[in-house]
Amino acid sequence: MKPSYEIMTVDNIRYIRIPELMAAGLNHLFTTIDMNMRVNEHEENEEVAENLEKIYQAMDIYPEQFYFMDQKHSDWVSIVDEPELGRKYKFGHRNIGVDGLITAQKNYVLASTEADCVPIIFYDPVKKVQANIHSGWKGTFSRISRRAIKNMKMAYDVDPADLIVGVGPHIAAESYEIKDDVGDLFYGTFSEVDQFISYSNGRMLLDLEKAIEISLIEEGILKEHIYTVGLDTYAKKELLHSYRRDQEDSNLSACITTMLQPGEHFEPEIPETIE
Repeated sequence: MKPSYEIMTVDNIRYIRIPELMAAGLNHLFTTIDMNMRVNEHEENEEVAENLEKIYQAMDIYPEQFYFMDQKHSDWVSIVDEPELGRKYKFGHRNIGVDGLITAQKNYVLASTEADCVPIIFYDPVKKVQANIHSGWKGTFSRISRRAIKNMKMAYDVDPADLIVGVGPHIAAESYEIKDDVGDLFYGTFSEVDQFISYSNGRMLLDLEKAIEISLIEEGILKEHIYTVGLDTYAKKELLHSYRRDQEDSNLSACITTMLQPGEHFEPEIPETIE
């Protein structure tokens, strides 16, 4: 993976981007500790709605539809190419029980939320298809990134060699101690486990990023097409949310992606009136 990121500040709020993804045509950002993107069930979520408007302003877009997920640490990845899919909220639609979204709709925005888990962005600049994935240790173990690639191939005939991948901020190996039960699962499934599980001072450490990279390359992603922000959510206390660090006081960051370019706003068609 190639380390790459930039921090931009808009109205005193910091956001993180990967320049190579922007240059390829995928508008995106990772939010920081400067805002909370946790959606609460059965609440108005005014804070999230207000923050989303700030995000749209920072990205210089206004979309047709906003899709996000009720994430369950699964390997389920849904295609959202029609409006009004999922549970309706004031600011968009939520897909239940999935941890990945795919769309070929330019005017749609996709979102995942994280507080240590790995946000993964896929973009095909040839077929104009994007995916937004949430991968914790369970998703990484079940290879949700592989499921995303297979679904993109099946639905849109995407060539994995064309895909550009961005890996957002997440907990780094040196901060991520796991127990034997989790380690045993990986040892029983991955032949390359020694590349991403290590030991230090009696601790077993899991490198989610390396495990994901292995899965991506196995599916035909070119190593030179994979970029990582490389920031540790646990260590970057002044910049990023972390559940492992802050526990019940932790909030959520968001990974926001769209094929709308800065300055492009969706304008709904106005039906003609008959006089």
